[in-house]
Amino acid sequence: MSGAAVRVALPELQRLTNELLRASGLQVDHAAIVTDVFMRATYRGVSHHDIYELPGRLAALAAGKVNPNPNMTIINKYAALENYEGDNGLGELGGMFIMRRAEQLADEHGIGLCAIRNSNHILASTPYVETAAERGYIGYIVTRGAPTMGAPGRKEKVIGTSPMGYAVPTENDCHIMFDACLAYASNGVLAEKAEAGESVPAHWGLDSEGRPTGDPAAIAKGTRQPIGAHKGFGLTILGEIITGILADGQIIDEPQDGTGLVGMPSHTAICIKADGLLGARRFRRRTTELAERMEARASGLQLPGQRSARSRNEMIGAGAIELKEPLLARLNEWSAKLGVQPL
Repeated sequence: MSGAAVRVALPELQRLTNELLRASGLQVDHAAIVTDVFMRATYRGVSHHDIYELPGRLAALAAGKVNPNPNMTIINKYAALENYEGDNGLGELGGMFIMRRAEQLADEHGIGLCAIRNSNHILASTPYVETAAERGYIGYIVTRGAPTMGAPGRKEKVIGTSPMGYAVPTENDCHIMFDACLAYASNGVLAEKAEAGESVPAHWGLDSEGRPTGDPAAIAKGTRQPIGAHKGFGLTILGEIITGILADGQIIDEPQDGTGLVGMPSHTAICIKADGLLGARRFRRRTTELAERMEARASGLQLPGQRSARSRNEMIGAGAIELKEPLLARLNEWSAKLGVQPL
């Protein structure tokens, strides 16, 4: 999304997001949860899978394609394992619901796994695992969707990209935190590269004819490749199993009952009670030491989560964010449609 950047106060962006969601039919507590997810995702400072996705969410809600207030009901329970029906709700609601349930299961059993089917896109993994780490848990989340990625060297789309993330609490406010899909690039990254006129490594994907290409637009029309070839492909299969199958949802290209839709997301959250074996203080000291030992061996090393923490601290410190004009125009259009005060 090209265009000049405009400085927007964070409280105003948060207000607008919440009010647009409320005007789109979300009840108060649901709007607060989804707003928090969008703000946390936006603090990463990557300009995709964050506030730039909000107009699309509003369009889906307006068209009745997504349930603003889903009734998430339990399907099965076994000890520390649960799965739920997502009732076609916003992925942000489903994702945060299963993370909180996984935490509660971890409180009872030391570890908890909670899956949900018939949900929607969760935006990014960071908001869910970050909140778990803030509460002292090791948090992990993984999702599945339509087949958009090939097997190594194959042009056929055979599986989703298994977006996942984890976060681990440390002694400071910079958690060890990772958020990525198992393709070399998300669709958001490919779109950014294409818009900027940049090329990408040819091993990232194939064009529609099955040829390796450095053109991100051609990869977006063709087939993305798994990271590390067979290694990423194998891990993606595991992601499909612990999401689609454990959620008792759809797998690969299986159509949804009733609608025939292919690619309905399922998500799985896993939480470990980090202080269960070592105690909270020792656990955090050891994770901090882990980071320090790596950094001591490679001066200037950037660990997962450090860039996001810097971005978050800088934005919150400044109290504002730079957003591109086309996004602001779309948000203000939705403000007019929904009777909400614009930015």
